[in-house]
Parts: sequence; structure tokens; C-alpha cells
Amino acid sequence: MGRYLVIFIFLALVFFGCTTDDGPNLPPFEERVNTAITTLRTDLTSPSLGWRLEYKPTPESGVFFMLLKFTDKDVTIQSDVVANDGFFFEQTIPYRIDNALGLELILETFGAFHYLFELDQATFGAEFEFIFKEKNGDNLIFESKTDLVNPTILTFEPASSDDENSFSREIAKNLDAFGTVSPQALAPVAPQQQIVLEDQNISVFWSLDTQKRNITSQFAAEGTDPDDVLMNGGILLNHSSGYALLDGFMVLKEPLFFSLAGQNITIERIALEDFDMTAPNLCPTEPNNGPRYQGSSPGLGDVTMLSSLLSTDGQGFQPNVYTVNVQFVFDGDGNSLSQDGIIAQNFPDATGFIFLYGVQLIDPDIPIYSVGLILGNGDIYVREFEQTVTEINQVKINLTNNYYHSGIPKPGDQQKMKEVTDEIFAGGITYAFDLPITGLTVYRLFNPCNRYEVFLVQ
Repeated sequence: MGRYLVIFIFLALVFFGCTTDDGPNLPPFEERVNTAITTLRTDLTSPSLGWRLEYKPTPESGVFFMLLKFTDKDVTIQSDVVANDGFFFEQTIPYRIDNALGLELILETFGAFHYLFELDQATFGAEFEFIFKEKNGDNLIFESKTDLVNPTILTFEPASSDDENSFSREIAKNLDAFGTVSPQALAPVAPQQQIVLEDQNISVFWSLDTQKRNITSQFAAEGTDPDDVLMNGGILLNHSSGYALLDGFMVLKEPLFFSLAGQNITIERIALEDFDMTAPNLCPTEPNNGPRYQGSSPGLGDVTMLSSLLSTDGQGFQPNVYTVNVQFVFDGDGNSLSQDGIIAQNFPDATGFIFLYGVQLIDPDIPIYSVGLILGNGDIYVREFEQTVTEINQVKINLTNNYYHSGIPKPGDQQKMKEVTDEIFAGGITYAFDLPITGLTVYRLFNPCNRYEVFLVQ
């Protein structure tokens, strides 16, 4: 009998325990969710000046500075995102707080966060939905909703009266001017810059992605003039960093350290002070109308930021035979010259483009430095250029008046070939950039004088 009494008591405890809603003294689940949402909304709206946020969407990207001021329904977002002519400098949009994977802050209509989300066809890694994690002192901590590994952490800090003065939007706008002369066809190349350390007589060359705010430092060399740099060579850097624009400074999140010419160099931040459009043009035949920033860097002194096209990305462009389908020769607006341009007008039957870089073909009469077309009947028609070399990635093309046709040219063909090659290589200078494609070695030659681009397959 005693054994059954014990079993009865046990079953009774289990039964009454299971019929309790959420345990002793706990309010219903929905009530607890509503309380949590109300508490978070109260926290979001509490700071009188709103919140300061340095938003770093991905580990590789730079920082976007924002101020957020919440009401019960809307949030006013001030940002330094310069796209769309300052459209994102200040916006008021609705938001909501949901409970799904936890408390979620969702920004509902298009704004700065949505713009960043859509970069690179929505593959950049920015978001506009965030999971609330905790309150840490006066700060609110959120994390990205969809990052499965290493989620982005957003720290909302109460804003101060001075924070609005930290915006450096004019600098962000001016930096975009450095991207006006860079390869754009098929896959755009990030603008290249020359950072001149005046007091050290050293130049640093890096690529600048103003959309994602990151820098890839490629090489450094003695000299402040490009000709001196080409003569002196340099050292590889292979350094990447995101950057922020705060209080008039470009701030590298990962400082750049290197040694050159007996000097130890550290670049952590650059004060960008005076901007003009009177720097030397990247096309030697054009007037001085390039972008230039002058400023300083702590511990280094005066710094000048210039546009450049020198890059280690194209230093592999070396003597070889290069060809490509003729449709991959583009004008400065990205139009194929074989469809609507000088090639279509002069040689509508052309099927290929050929670039002979110091290599002899079977026929010894073909100039080993020459460039031209492969015609529809298989004939090769090329024009010679003077012997040249790749200096970092710069390739000078000085055309001669020596032509070669593997068949019999038609009357007027030589003049037509002259027109084609004169137009493509106007200015006599090009820069090579590699185009990573699995299983192929592909380069593009970019002409800064007309922004024409020729893709070449090795």
C-alpha cells in the first residue's frame, strides 16, 4: 500500500506541475514579450540627443558614421553616406520592434542601411534588421540578423552635443572625385591613389574603395614624382584596412607599417585639409585638372593625396601573344567598338583583336611589337609599335608607320588601320590590370586619355 501511495503522490505532482502556465509567479508569455518590446522602445527613445553609431558592416569594410534619434514610431538617421547627392545625410523613416529570433529592430523604409545592403547586388553584407543582445551600461548592443558566423556587432552609444561636428561628408564627397579616371568596363577597378609623404620623399600606392570604405596598400617607393617611382622600384606592402572619416581625418582601422630607405613609416590617420582639381592629369597630353588633397599625418608631416593608375595588379602583363574576341574592345562609355565605333566603321568583318608583345609568330615579317585585328577571312592586319616594357603596370604604346597584312589589303585599309589604332591608343600610354577569371589569364589595357579599354587573353 505504501508503494502505491508514493506513486500517487508522484503522479499528482507531475500533473499539477504540467498544468501550470509558465511556472510560479511568471506572467503569460505574450505579456512578457510586450514588456520587453516596451522596455527596448523606452531605451531607444531615452537619450535626449539620440545615439552615436560607427557602423562597420563586415570585417573587411570601413566605418560609416551615423547618429540615430528615435521616437515611438520613427527614427531620424544622420549619416556620412554620400551616395545619391546627399540623399542619406538625414532621413526620418519608420521602424518596428518584433520578436522572432529575439527582439529585432527593423528599419522599415529605404534609407542609408538599405542602400548599403543593396551594394554589389545585395552581397556586400550590410543589413537593416538587427537582433537586440543586451544593455551594457548606457550602451545598447545589437548584432546582425543573418550573419551565421562572426555576426556584425552594433554598439549604440548615447550621443553628445559635439558628435554632429564629427561628420566629414565633404571629404567623403571629394574622395569620389578620385574615381573619375579608372577602368569601368565589365568589372570596375577601384580607384588607385598615390599618397606622397613629402618630408620622407616616399610614395605609397593603394587602391581606394569609397563605397565599402576599404584600402588595399600595394607598394611603396622612394620619390614623389611617378617617373622617380618607376626608376626607383619599391617594396610590396600587401596590406588591407577599412577606414573611417571622422573629425576631418581618414582613419585606418588597421594602421600601415613599413620600412623603406632607412625610415620606419606608420600611417594611422591622415588629416585631409585642402582639396583642389589642379593636380597633373593622368593623361600626359591633357591640362592639369586632376584631384588632389593636401594634409598631414601625425608623426610624418605633410601628405599629398593624388590620383594614380600605378598598380601591382597588372605587373604580370609581360611579353606574350594576346588575343580576344573583337567585341571586348570598349570606348570610354563602355560601348564595344566592334558594334558602334571605329572598328565597326572601318573593319565590320573583324572577328578578333591581337596584341603581339615582344613575341615572334611563325611569319618573321610580322613585327614582334604590334597590334591590330584578325579579319573575318582569318587574315592578320597589325601596326607596329616601338619596343616597350611593363613598368609596374604602365605600358607605353608609341605607334610607328610600319604595317603588316598576312593577305592582300584593300585600297584604303592602311588608313583605316591607322585610324583604329590612333584612336584606341591616343596619348601613347596605357595601364594593365589583371581580371581574375578561373582557368584564364586575362588583362585589360586602360587608356587614361580616352578611357578606352582592351581586354586581352594570354
